[in-house]
Amino acid sequence: MKDLLDNECRSSLLYRSFFEQMVQAAFWLDQSGSVCRGNPACEALTGYAAEEWEGYPFWKLAIAEEQETVRRQTQCAVNGEPMPFCTVFAHKAGPPVPVHITYGAFLAEGATIGYYAMVQKLSQAVADSREAQSCKVLDLSLEAAFIYEKGELKYVNQSGIRLMGARGYEELLPYPFTSFFHPRDMPLIHELQKRLERGETTSPIEVELIRLDGTRTDAEVCGTSVVIQDKLRHYILIRDMTERKRAHEFLQNSEKLALVGQLAAGIAHEIRNPLTSLKGFIQLMQKDGMRKPEYFSIMSSELARIEMIVSELLVLAKPHASAFEVHDLTNLITHVVTLLETEAILQKVTIQVAFESPLPMVHCDENQLKQAFINFLKNGIEATSGSGEIVIRLWCEGDKVVIRFEDNGVGIPAEQLARLGEAFFTTKETGTGLGLMVSRRIIENHRGTLRLMSTPGIGTTVEVCLPVIS
Repeated sequence: MKDLLDNECRSSLLYRSFFEQMVQAAFWLDQSGSVCRGNPACEALTGYAAEEWEGYPFWKLAIAEEQETVRRQTQCAVNGEPMPFCTVFAHKAGPPVPVHITYGAFLAEGATIGYYAMVQKLSQAVADSREAQSCKVLDLSLEAAFIYEKGELKYVNQSGIRLMGARGYEELLPYPFTSFFHPRDMPLIHELQKRLERGETTSPIEVELIRLDGTRTDAEVCGTSVVIQDKLRHYILIRDMTERKRAHEFLQNSEKLALVGQLAAGIAHEIRNPLTSLKGFIQLMQKDGMRKPEYFSIMSSELARIEMIVSELLVLAKPHASAFEVHDLTNLITHVVTLLETEAILQKVTIQVAFESPLPMVHCDENQLKQAFINFLKNGIEATSGSGEIVIRLWCEGDKVVIRFEDNGVGIPAEQLARLGEAFFTTKETGTGLGLMVSRRIIENHRGTLRLMSTPGIGTTVEVCLPVIS
């Protein structure tokens, strides 16, 4: 391909006029996006001699944090969809160079034999204009946008000023970025800052934002770094999560009430059994006038069981704000099994629990985790109904505790497994798919992970990993 491109270009005036005589840097690219040749202006632009970059992918000329963008744009040009854009090239001996790139194609007898990239260095004025234009765009954003340089606030849009409860940009200047967040979120914020210093783009993280007046709100933070005028700038976006949290809590409480309704039949049987025992003992005592101590012990035990079941059901059904406290997962799982044990028996399913001892404590919202675990266990009971078995395993693995719900049910095909957790996608005859979606969100809110594994005809495993208290 390189020889064909050389021959076609050298045999025409295109090579001399388009490359040798141009002040602007021009690179020849083959159909894979690699550099075949360049004109003398290319060395002036990058500081690299031709033999140093010939044969290398064109996007390697960009600085590390811009290479993926250039790679995508080059691929678009190869696919016949070239688009001009701005980026930053590395320089062999000097500071990075802001540039503007335009792509085109070489044609021979109507067929594309290669491509060219025209690279123009942006002047200081143009670079200034580019940043000013970015700020104008950010001013239109509904999300709070902040620009920092070496830890110093350079810009904040109107949404950011409103979110922080400030009267203007100047009021935010004395405060370091870290002062806007709850102390427990500092490890996440420091990690975000480290990644930005390395020129990376960060994924959104959920933290608690503290406004200037001291009020708090849930927020999502992400950022990226861009070199402008030889300076590394951090662009940080902060999204107020209040409305999203309210919507999620409404969905979660609705799903919770649906779970309570589904548990009703099993709970009725669970309560009826001890009530029958109590009724029988009372009748015996009335008939014979007997007051055996062992009767009172059994009756007290049955009453305690009824009280525990009703209490668990009421706590589960009652909407409440998140309350993260230190809890023992062993007790939590035991309560969940108690609620579903009768339903499992009615469906001819056995539940076994295998705990590794001792297990570390976790910082969690007990009510929310119960809701998620009940959902996993109910799904397992429905999948194994008839003559099945569910095993719940808990063990510690490094700085996390692993909980697995394993069933030997019908299993789930791979194409359906990939979609589980999507709203309104379900493998059941009756269902909304919201249960697993809500459960996944609960696990993520606990900074945990959820993994689904299934083999048709063998069974399904739901694996939950939660961080332990260090």
